[in-house]
Amino acid sequence: MTASAVALSVAGVLLSAGLAAGLTGTAAAAALPGGSPQGCTAAASAAIRHHQVIAATPPACRGLSRAQVSQAAGTAIRMSESGRSKSQRRRQAIAAARWLPALITEPAPAAPAPPAIATVARPAAGAGLGLGGVSELAAKAGALLAWLATAASGGWVLARWLLAGGRPWRKSATAAPAAVILGHVGAGALGLLLWASFLLSGWVPLAWTAVGLLAPVAGLGMGVLLLGLPRPARPAIGPRPGRPGRRAGTPALAIAAHGLFAVTALLLTLMAAIGAG
Repeated sequence: MTASAVALSVAGVLLSAGLAAGLTGTAAAAALPGGSPQGCTAAASAAIRHHQVIAATPPACRGLSRAQVSQAAGTAIRMSESGRSKSQRRRQAIAAARWLPALITEPAPAAPAPPAIATVARPAAGAGLGLGGVSELAAKAGALLAWLATAASGGWVLARWLLAGGRPWRKSATAAPAAVILGHVGAGALGLLLWASFLLSGWVPLAWTAVGLLAPVAGLGMGVLLLGLPRPARPAIGPRPGRPGRRAGTPALAIAAHGLFAVTALLLTLMAAIGAG
């Protein structure tokens, strides 16, 4: 083999080695970890959607600052919220955050840990409504108690009237017709049922439907109060000697308490519905 052939062979070997080294360097550069805020958000959203725990920083989030990772996790959590009420969205945010422990709690190298994600922190269920300092939870519970007290006092008056021989379908020229009496009782019971269903389900339209029913319930109740109930078929037992008017005074107090409870239920129900959204 001549010297020129040897030189050409050596040059070919060096050229091949250089090309191989260049390709290897390019592949290594392409394999370097790195990500983007959009990719990190997409990875977090996919983990929430498929219920997969992110226990370590995914490739889509590598190279980002702690603030960028936290912002991406918060955006993914917000995107997963679909509830109509504040309490539903709060529960959904807490449930979504448990799939992202590495993005929320893992310390970032060379970067200070930020405060808790603002998007996850929501007002507690007992946070103030800004309406006289009454909290949402207190308004809900108070409205339910007022509904029950209204129903109990009204039921007591109705039961005494029925036991005395009163009947709603008995026609009278001066008393409230049966439609007004039964409408008041039925609409009030339906409103109480809707409010209890709202407290159990958290579905806000049920709360506003109950609020809307309070207007006709109150109107029919005023009609019964102004027109009066039809007289019983047989008179009630007269007052005991020495205690005149005691039996008549007791129903009057019950009717007054019924009206007071109804007004309280109206105010608290409205406040709780506003607080629930």
